[in-house]
Amino acid sequence: MDLLIGFARRIGQIPIRLEREHVGYVFNSMLNAVNREALTLAANGVVPFQDVDRSWMGIMKMPVGPFGIMDLVGLDTVWSITDFWARTLGDAQLEASAAFVKAYVDRGEFGVKSGRGFYVYPEPAYQRQGFVDGTGP
Repeated sequence: MDLLIGFARRIGQIPIRLEREHVGYVFNSMLNAVNREALTLAANGVVPFQDVDRSWMGIMKMPVGPFGIMDLVGLDTVWSITDFWARTLGDAQLEASAAFVKAYVDRGEFGVKSGRGFYVYPEPAYQRQGFVDGTGP
């Protein structure tokens, strides 16, 4: 184990020693939970996706929010994961969230790789002055 941890550090990775068996990557487990809740808020019309990102970026002092991250991952990938779990679990909320993302995918809006997703690239609104405090775009 020490050999693997040393190797990971040498190639610039952040090794994490699991205390017990877990399906999937630690980071992906956390990111999926945040994305799931962000999608729930937007898909249910509770708040626009931009406001989810504004709150995340402002409170957490992060340069990008969940919807910006989903654009970076690729909305086709986000849809595929969300749809898989919706069908696997028979979860109505995940189905609604998958449908919300699928509308973007059906329009060819995959995020950064297509130049449009939740935001328009290469200069997404969340990178502009005033986005977080609501005085900008």
